[in-house]
Amino acid sequence: MFFNEIKNYRGEVWKALESPKEDKISPQEKFFVSNYGRIIKVEEEKPRLIDPYLLNGYPHIKIKTTETKVYRGYKKYKYKGYYVHKLVAQYFLENTVEGVYVIHLDYDKQNNKANNLKWASKSEKEAHQWKNPHFIKAKKKQEPPSAKLTENNVRLIKKMLNDPNRRTRLKVIAKRFGISTTQLNRIKSGENWGHIPSL
Repeated sequence: MFFNEIKNYRGEVWKALESPKEDKISPQEKFFVSNYGRIIKVEEEKPRLIDPYLLNGYPHIKIKTTETKVYRGYKKYKYKGYYVHKLVAQYFLENTVEGVYVIHLDYDKQNNKANNLKWASKSEKEAHQWKNPHFIKAKKKQEPPSAKLTENNVRLIKKMLNDPNRRTRLKVIAKRFGISTTQLNRIKSGENWGHIPSL
């Protein structure tokens, strides 16, 4: 598929969206998706690029269905939402792992080119997320800049704090690990070291 009215990128390919019957998409709605993550809507035989809006940081589009609802006395059509990265994966990537998730290889949620996407299982998605530079940066922010503790220290502290039979005072625990009671309370509340589980 090629649109003369639209400036295409080198190697860009367009495919018509064919939604499942259960989505009840209106037959008048004609959309196309490209391997570059772009979306075209055709109205009265005239194609135009549409700008997806962001939902949870991901480009997202809505397509009119045949279902209606009454709003303030007026009948209005319902819309079905689709994430652009999922559409690109469905039309341009073979799902060899039976994955239900689509990950962005460069961690950029708005880069929906087919060569930046990959089908993934839940475990693959989680492993990929652990390497996300944004996640790593946020994780480091949770740690005090002058932390004297190791992760094993923190796990032990949390085990002691969570012990229902604990008799050791917070001041004694703090002194044992060379930290202040303020730092200890922050660990207890999850403000500091919130990503580290107890033993």
